[in-house]
Amino acid sequence: MPRKTVEISSILGGWGQTQYQTGKTEIDSSIGIDPDLSIGTPVKTSGLPIPAQYADFQGANVTSPAMWLITTPKGSTVYAYLANGRFIEYNSALGGENLIGTVANSSGNGASYYNNYVYLSGNTDVARYGPLDGAAALVENVWTGATLGSQTAMTNTTYPSIRGVSLPNHVMYPHGDLNLYVADVLNGQGVLHAITTQKTTDEGDTNNASAYNVLDLPWGYQPVDMESWGLDVAVLANQTTNANINQGKPGMFFWETTDTDSFYRGPVPLPDTFGTALVNINGELKIFTGNTQGGVRISKYIGGELISDRSPDTEFLEDSAPPFAGATDAYGGRVVFGGYTEYPESSASVWALGSKKGKLPIGLHNIMRATSTDATNQIVTSLKFIEQTSAASPKMVVGWRDNTTQGLDKSSASGTINSMWRTRYVSVGEKFQIKEIHIPLGKAVAANMELEVVVGLDDESSTTSVKTINNTNYTESERKVVLKKPELPNLIGENNFYIEFNHGLTTTLPQLLPIRVELETFEDETSD
Repeated sequence: MPRKTVEISSILGGWGQTQYQTGKTEIDSSIGIDPDLSIGTPVKTSGLPIPAQYADFQGANVTSPAMWLITTPKGSTVYAYLANGRFIEYNSALGGENLIGTVANSSGNGASYYNNYVYLSGNTDVARYGPLDGAAALVENVWTGATLGSQTAMTNTTYPSIRGVSLPNHVMYPHGDLNLYVADVLNGQGVLHAITTQKTTDEGDTNNASAYNVLDLPWGYQPVDMESWGLDVAVLANQTTNANINQGKPGMFFWETTDTDSFYRGPVPLPDTFGTALVNINGELKIFTGNTQGGVRISKYIGGELISDRSPDTEFLEDSAPPFAGATDAYGGRVVFGGYTEYPESSASVWALGSKKGKLPIGLHNIMRATSTDATNQIVTSLKFIEQTSAASPKMVVGWRDNTTQGLDKSSASGTINSMWRTRYVSVGEKFQIKEIHIPLGKAVAANMELEVVVGLDDESSTTSVKTINNTNYTESERKVVLKKPELPNLIGENNFYIEFNHGLTTTLPQLLPIRVELETFEDETSD
């Protein structure tokens, strides 16, 4: 029988664009695998399927999903604002959890640092914590109270939900014009309010012409996120509020805040049913759209009326959903966003588009799996690059929830590894048998390392757990494993195959590339 060799030599292309027509540098799927991580020594970006390692660190005060993670220029404290209004602080080591207080009538509607205070929007009002350079205290109702000029209460408009978590309806954004803008909906019309403060005793302690309703959007548009675009405030807003019907496309609005004549440009129509988040990354405005049932698109604003979703640094993913406004960030040219997977298995996880190295291919990777264990309604609700560590391994803090619990995760060398990846579907085109699988390893097999090898045949019509690589099955500190007879079972397929690798336990066992598969094809048995 003719013998063939298949090599898996790169994963840098990320998730394949289609199920079957997949490039040689692409993979079928992955969860918690990050080629931007180093192998350990040396610390250079590996380009290999390295499992990310995270552990939960939240305490008893985390009783609802974290919607916002906040750091400030006024110290090393890390703040989390939860969907039930709890406002929690951590020290720079992400320990010492302390409940500062609970904002009444709050759904974690919005949060931002601005001018020596952390501002927290609730359902109809605003609280603030500060002054951060002095004796900080949490003060509620500063929007309707005298602190900010006794403004009109905001409206608690119901926004769409993703996996049981509502999109925040009062997002906040500090623009370069020294104002903090707050989103709201007034009688069915999207509006922005402005918080403006100055110094009397402490920086930012005194109101300076904060104002209700400084910008009106067209009727029916509900603002969900804001970003800066030069002098403009870019506002992302939705027309669709129903989970089942497309009621109109989302739009982008651009407001130069000193323009009191024409006010804004837009709406610039966007694809999909509704938008959720904006990220300005190195001067490029990335836009997240999709729908509540599944599917997320990353587009970018070109200028004028032009939105691109066809360039290499854009993406469409059938799995997951568009992220919450507090669940996006960037490191270098790499944009990361929170979501989930249903394929190849359920997870609350973080996606990344691109690499921290601009010369590497722009692939889509699932780079972090949260410690959520209930497979129902898993989702990442917030994330942020908080810890300043070696660029070899940028570290996020990630907030998540599922049907039964919620949590906060951080990078941890002692965290339990729960990562996997699948090679591309290799189309053979005729009946075949896998004879050998050669797996080079970046480290010698040792204690607390685990790598399970699974083979899927013919569109996953059958899957076989071939071998678990650990120091029980491999006691000679192997740096390469060759699976073949007699331990390799009869793996006979008709059309295609993939190989799946599941990483477990607490010590990373990195794989080197290429992975080599030797197979034999059967002669055509069809007679005339």
